[in-house]
Amino acid sequence: MTTNTAEASLSRFLQIIAKLRDPNGGCPWDLKQTFETLKPQLVEEAYEVSDAVGSGEAAVCEELGDLLSVVALFAQIASEKGTFSFSTILDGISDKLVRRHPHVFGETKVSGTEEVLKNWEQIKQEERAEKGTPEKGLLDGLPRSLPALQKAHQIGERCVRVGFEWSTAAGIADKVNEELQEFLVEVAPPDKADSQDPAAQERVVEEFGDLLFTLAQYSRKLGFNAETALAAANEKFMKRFKYLEGLARSEHLETPLGEIGQEILEKLWVRAKIATR
Repeated sequence: MTTNTAEASLSRFLQIIAKLRDPNGGCPWDLKQTFETLKPQLVEEAYEVSDAVGSGEAAVCEELGDLLSVVALFAQIASEKGTFSFSTILDGISDKLVRRHPHVFGETKVSGTEEVLKNWEQIKQEERAEKGTPEKGLLDGLPRSLPALQKAHQIGERCVRVGFEWSTAAGIADKVNEELQEFLVEVAPPDKADSQDPAAQERVVEEFGDLLFTLAQYSRKLGFNAETALAAANEKFMKRFKYLEGLARSEHLETPLGEIGQEILEKLWVRAKIATR
């Protein structure tokens, strides 16, 4: 696609968004939208893009269009208020990308990804200093609504930028084992009578959280995202369980799943695992 074609497509798209928000003949749903009402739409569309990645490029293209329409609605609402516009967004991100990639648009030399990230963080600090804005901590600005495992991954990635990192994956593996043992100590205390104590339960939850956080760092160090891995595990389990339900319906007829019994369910599960492997 040429630049002229892209510009024509973008112009048509923005005209459509503006028409949807036109008080004279626009869409009632679009006219009712505000920043607050669009927040869940934005999150939902972003997740749908993520889901589409496993469904082929055509699906990704369609979902990206839906996501872009929400972004454009944000920009249109802001433009009507005179605060910013779609052009402001594009100019801002374009300037930022050029500024934060001096190894591409300038003379800076880098040896690899880690150095790129370190330079990125340094440039961010310089930008804040130039603007006179209060200096933020390295972990400030992480979205509160990020899924917890994804947030743990992002925390680790940011810390790497300043060299705060395990030197090897084996070092994190040792930490995983340490956290696992600490969790097991809390979940099975010698005095079982204390297991109902609220303070004891809090310690169990805390140690479990520490274990999950460390596992997220381990996966990051190994080159994948724990959130993605867990999502795949969820899908695998759901596929196998659906197969199990089919076996139960065909072989146990009208018997409700909850009344089949644990032993039979386990046998069906083994068959489901083999069939869906």
